[in-house]
Amino acid sequence: MTRTAVAAFELDKWEPQAQDETDGTTFAQVLIEKTFTGAVEGTSRVEMLTASNETSRAYVAFERFNGSVDGRKGSFVLRHTAGDEGLSLLLLPGSGTDELAGISGSADIAVDEAGKHTFTLVYQLPGA
Repeated sequence: MTRTAVAAFELDKWEPQAQDETDGTTFAQVLIEKTFTGAVEGTSRVEMLTASNETSRAYVAFERFNGSVDGRKGSFVLRHTAGDEGLSLLLLPGSGTDELAGISGSADIAVDEAGKHTFTLVYQLPGA
């Protein structure tokens, strides 16, 4: 059965790690930490790589979440890809632990006009 869990999150840390600019395109590494509240409760750490120039931006990232989803405790990894074609957040198969073992699915991030971040996780979990 597919379930949906919605949470707000705060960016606790946005820390550039390295940057390189060559021929008009900039590469950057960023460390991000987040705190989630709602049906997804916990913290995460994100390792992000970005590329940008005058006409385009893109990023890839891996995010390790630790906490609970709808009251089930554990961790999982999200794979982020974003660019001109849009944003994709997928749970990395086999990354779920403890009560989240076997979790699969996708997620979305929305930011409202006031800058509030909302995280929506659409997932399947064996035995849930």
